[in-house]
Amino acid sequence: MSTRMTLDEAASNRKIKIGAVMSYTQIFFGILSGLIYTPWMIHEIGQASYGLYMLTISLISMFAMDFGLDAAVSRFMSKYMAEGDHERAGRFLGIAYKLFIAISLVLFLILTVVYFFLDSIYSSLTATELEQLKVLYVIAGLFIVVSFPTKPFSGILVSHEQFLFSSALHLAEKVGTVALMVAALLLGYGLYALVIVNALVGTIVLLIEYVFIRRKTLVRANFQNREKGIYRDIFSFTSWSTITLVAQRFVLNITPSLLGILAGSASIALFSVGMVIEGYVWTIAASLGYLFLPKVSRMLSRNDREAIGYLFVRIGRIQLYIVGLILASFFILGREFMHLWVGPDFTDSYVIALLLIAPSVITLTQDIGNTTLIAENKVKYRAFAALIVAAISMTLSPLLIPHFGPIGAAIAICIGNIVGLVFYMNVIYHRVLGLDILGFFRKCHLKLLPGILLYTLIGWGIQFFFPSSNWFGFGLKGIVLISIYAVIMWGLAFDETEKAMFRQVFAQLKLRILSIHHTS
Repeated sequence: MSTRMTLDEAASNRKIKIGAVMSYTQIFFGILSGLIYTPWMIHEIGQASYGLYMLTISLISMFAMDFGLDAAVSRFMSKYMAEGDHERAGRFLGIAYKLFIAISLVLFLILTVVYFFLDSIYSSLTATELEQLKVLYVIAGLFIVVSFPTKPFSGILVSHEQFLFSSALHLAEKVGTVALMVAALLLGYGLYALVIVNALVGTIVLLIEYVFIRRKTLVRANFQNREKGIYRDIFSFTSWSTITLVAQRFVLNITPSLLGILAGSASIALFSVGMVIEGYVWTIAASLGYLFLPKVSRMLSRNDREAIGYLFVRIGRIQLYIVGLILASFFILGREFMHLWVGPDFTDSYVIALLLIAPSVITLTQDIGNTTLIAENKVKYRAFAALIVAAISMTLSPLLIPHFGPIGAAIAICIGNIVGLVFYMNVIYHRVLGLDILGFFRKCHLKLLPGILLYTLIGWGIQFFFPSSNWFGFGLKGIVLISIYAVIMWGLAFDETEKAMFRQVFAQLKLRILSIHHTS
């Protein structure tokens, strides 16, 4: 039995490693394409048309909330698969599909009603712009409504640890979408092509996921189930998840309005650029958490708290390597990057971004703690944390914005994140999950921070003596800094397990290259 468990865990670890590599590849392509492709697209279709496109996406996204059901599918399916209870997993899946279909019907009714009020809501738009908005709205809205019932697909793939397929498919989706959009715009199809391409590629991806799930997974949805206990469990999980989502959206949606009222419209742009950088950092560092949900669920089914504590530290160190590199590099090069990317008028966005991402040095290194809360269905504590962040941010923002503008809003959100996501959540990880928080910081942050600080000092010196005025010099300097970071962390921070892991990766890569060369 132990041998079998060891083999299963080894296979799971391999899937997680492959999934992590593919996930980061997908993320970096998305960021790179956004930085390069988006300005070109705006130039091709015009700023006004791009504004209509983004308005359509944001308007529909405002109503297309899944109330935490997507996360619930991942959580409960992972739990039942860890327990080997395929029958209960099938009953849960049947209920999940029915709930998503019900939400899809309600969403269709809401979007239909909103359609007839578009003229009144956006009365400032010209007649031509309103006509374009309506066409975009119908195409994007129909795709969202039709695709909404397929949302459990991602949870099914996560619970079966099909990370390679999922990440590779979504990477292909991003590449295909950008390629088709570029082709459509070059052929002169214009604004409507953007939403049509998104809907077309999205539909193809969903069909491929459906075929894969039917052929490669064991669980089938049971629509005959009437078990009230599952409904109760889902409601308990999704109600707290919804509170978290609403609290997070409240901060993001209200802050621009506060800035517009108290500091003027220009401050909104400065804050938004800082938010974009924060979003990139979160996407890169938080991409590992969902990969470990099935693994943590198996640990909990065996009541192996010691293994969860070990994983908490191990993954925390890996995430701190990533977050430390990003945050320190942005501290060194961020002002210059902002100047090259969006121009000298956005200098304040550098400070805003730093304030928004600073708490991530702790919050994003504790993803396993959050994953464990999800696996144990204790997401209410995360909801409480989100409410604390929202309350503090929205209390301090009106006080700080008149004096410090958008930087004041960033300070308010930073303080909210420190109190809610750092102090409060660490108390929860210790008292509710029984994790050794002091041991975590000793083995993770205290071991790695000296190397990160040394890199920051060296990098700051390089930036002081070698400022860049173009992207080539900036990119070259970035490569040098990353190399310095790797050398410093290898010498001062990496433990033997981490060094062995990297040696193994490079050895496998070398063997793969040699085999390809031998075959050719």
